[in-house]
Order: sequence, then C-alpha cells, then structure tokens
Amino acid sequence: MVEPTEATAHLRPTVVLGLVYASTSASWAAWALLAVILPFRFESLGLSVVQYGVAIAALALGMLLTESVWGALAFRIGKVRTIVALGAVVVVVYASIGFSTTFLALTVSLGLLGALYIFQVPLLRWMALTALGPGTSGRGTGIYGLSSGLGLVVGTTLGPLIYEGFGFSTLTVVVITVYVGSVAITVVLPWRRVHLPAQVPGFTRHLRSVFNRTFALAATLVVLAYLAKPLVWNFLQYYSVARFHGTPSEAGYVIGAAQGTSYLVGALLGILVDRFGPGRSVPFGFVLVTLGAIGTLISSTYAEMVGATLVFAIGLGWLSASLLPLALGEVARPLQGTAIGVFGSFEDLGLLMGPLLISVVYATYGVTSIFLVVGAVALSGLVLSLSYRPSRSDARLESSSSGGWGD
Repeated sequence: MVEPTEATAHLRPTVVLGLVYASTSASWAAWALLAVILPFRFESLGLSVVQYGVAIAALALGMLLTESVWGALAFRIGKVRTIVALGAVVVVVYASIGFSTTFLALTVSLGLLGALYIFQVPLLRWMALTALGPGTSGRGTGIYGLSSGLGLVVGTTLGPLIYEGFGFSTLTVVVITVYVGSVAITVVLPWRRVHLPAQVPGFTRHLRSVFNRTFALAATLVVLAYLAKPLVWNFLQYYSVARFHGTPSEAGYVIGAAQGTSYLVGALLGILVDRFGPGRSVPFGFVLVTLGAIGTLISSTYAEMVGATLVFAIGLGWLSASLLPLALGEVARPLQGTAIGVFGSFEDLGLLMGPLLISVVYATYGVTSIFLVVGAVALSGLVLSLSYRPSRSDARLESSSSGGWGD
C-alpha cells in the first residue's frame, strides 16, 4: 500500500462531493420508492386512512427523536465499519416493512425506519455545507437539497410503475438494492483523508453550546417554514380538485413542478445567500411564501393557482438555502454536527405539526381558511426574521470554524 505523500495528504473536496451527492440522491430515492406506495399498501391490507396517518406520524416521531443524536455522533460515524453496520440495520428494517402485514408491525417498522435511516444525514449535510470553505454554506446547502430532491423525484416517479407492474415484494427488493447502493457509495469515500473535526464528548454540553441566540432564532424560523410547507406538499391534492376543479393527475404534476422548482431555486439562490448573508436573505423567502399562500387564496383559475404555487415553492427554496447557514453562524466547527442534527429535529417538528394544523383548520373552517392560516404563519416568520441582528462573532466563526474539510 502506498502511503500518501505530503502533496496528496489533503483531499480536494470536489473529488468526494460527487460521491456525497450521489449517495444522498440514492438514499432518498430508496425512501421515496417506498413512501409513494405506502398508502396503497395500507389500502391493500384493509387498513384505514387513520391507521396510515398514525404510522406516518410514528415515522416522523422516530426522526424527531433521533436526528439530534445522529448529529452529536456525526463525526464518529465517518468510518467504514460504522457505516456498514448501521446500513445493515436499516436494510433489515426496510425488509421488515416489506414482510409486515399488520398495523402494529408496520407502525413499529416505520418508527424504527424514521429513527435509523437518517443516521448519515447530519454528517453528509455538514460535508456538503462546509466542503468549499468559508463563505459557501448557502451554495453547499442548496446543492445538497437539490441532490436529495433529485432522489425524491426519481423515487416518486418510479415507485408506482414498479408497484403496479411487479407488486410490493419486488418493490421492496428494489428499495433495498438502491439503499445498499447508497451505502456502498459512502463506504468508498476515503474517510481517513477527510478532516473531520475532533470529537467533543458530552451530548448535554453540545446542546448548551449550540443553543445560542442566533441558532434559537433559526430553529424557530425553520419550524414556521415547515409548518407552511405541507400546504402544497400534502394538501394541494385536495384543494386543487375541490376548489379549482382540477384532476388528481394534474395535482401530481403541479406538486412535482413545485418540488423541482424549490430544489433548483435553492441550489441557484445559494450563491446570493453567500453574497448577502443568510440573515439578510431569510426575510425574502418568507415574503414569497406569504405571497404564494395569499395568491392561492385569491386565485380564480387553475392557472393562477399554479402560478401562486410556484411563488410559494421559490420562497421555500430560498429558505432552504439560508436557514441552516444562519443557524450555524455562531456555532464552533466541532459542534456543527450536533447543530445540524438538532436543526433537523426542528425541521421534523414542523413537518409533524404542519399537517395536523392544516388538516384541523381545513376540517373545521373549510378550504379557504388554510391559506389564511399558512399566510399568517409565513408572515410571522417574516416579522421574526427581521429581528435578526448579527453579533460580532458571526464573521469570525464563519471564517475560522466553517472551513473546508479537505484543504
């Protein structure tokens, strides 16, 4: 075995970033292949919509409870043996979902999946965010979101085709195969040459250090953003048909267009976030989300609704590229893995509460009310984001603690 010379001892981030993005896309494609079919699986087993909702809530709860833990362990996970061992456990959980035929078994399996399949997310998210060095966190975050979005789009598109053509058992095999591929890509990364920060012991100490004023503000803002997000991602199927007289297939096209727009915009606007700073960028995202929600309310035709939806999606894309960099602005580099994991838990909290809030308002006050509520949530985010005042440590930490890991 040839030892690395001084000239090759440092890893060029561009060499490994492609593998990070590929692994991320494959991992989320595996999940999307399954997720898009779960309602049909529950229906085929004679299980109700309410039981499906409870099982999905269990999955979200699993993510909420463990993502901060995976963040605290992020810099310890970057070892081949650890990745292989945890990946093997996730494969077993995916297989158990394929074999489960009862509500209890499916709910427990989905809860375990939510808790475990995100074990690499904080680490890979951190690598993408910091790889190119100081001043590029917005760009890195946006491109990472685009790579995960591509996986979701591919999985969502192919899942129904495989299920209808070959059945759920074959779909499960495809899901596991794609997931194993994502783990294999991660395994081949030259981890010994990736300069991960030193491990800081003490999870409680991590949390105390992470929760500074700026992080708390960003965490609150991301909950508000993810409270609003389900308006399109989970409810457009309902109001586009009931209010705007579209078809279910047309709703699917609009949701796909909104998701694609959001991920692409996040990648493109990340450059602007880096130029003007995340604190100055966040309010613009909430402005667009507010306009999208209110625009949908006042739309009188399907085409106008689609236009408002795309404005909404652009706002979410802008926020996706700016909120995490804002959260990490005053977090020291060794604690950034924990910070990303905790931040992800707040995202999960918003995704857990958002559908509950919107569905209750929808059922109680009617379809028109949900646009007002989401608009109010987004407007609250705008007002709160305008309260951000950078501290003197922001620029210092951005330049000293967020440096690239490969140079």
